[in-house]
Amino acid sequence: MLSKSNHENVPDTSQEPHPWLEEKVYSRLRQRTIDLVKRSVDALRKDKQRISLSTVAAKSKEFDIEGNGKGISESAILDNQEARAYYEQHRTWQSTRKKRANPVVVASSTLPRQIKPDRDEQRARQRYLRMSKEALVERLLAVERTFAEERERWLMQQDEVLTWRLRAEAAEARLRKK
Repeated sequence: MLSKSNHENVPDTSQEPHPWLEEKVYSRLRQRTIDLVKRSVDALRKDKQRISLSTVAAKSKEFDIEGNGKGISESAILDNQEARAYYEQHRTWQSTRKKRANPVVVASSTLPRQIKPDRDEQRARQRYLRMSKEALVERLLAVERTFAEERERWLMQQDEVLTWRLRAEAAEARLRKK
């Protein structure tokens, strides 16, 4: 077992690298990572391709002259603050929202309630976003069915209105003849 005095005298090399390593090796590697990330992201954006860690890492192999086409790893992007910031600024992937522990229970009736024209659409949007895909499909099918029935009813009414209008015009024409 080491005594306290012996342990204090041992220099801690894990804290900071040697200054010459920082200057000659690490800063160059950090800058190489930043440059490759920027070039790769810019090329992917220009080609209108998806920007993710894997696509940036793959694209970096095309631009890596210094490393003989080795490119950079995904972890190198994440461990380099400036490279990570540039990647996150331009990535097309967005993190998924936390799943709710308890899914929202939807009323047993999938038929929509009476919808007011001046309803708060933002609240409705949030309610729909909390619903499961299956519940949304059932609700959509019910709304489509209702829409089809309402349209059929409207067409029948319009047909009836047209019939009465034609009868009225014919009756007026007969009255004028007399």
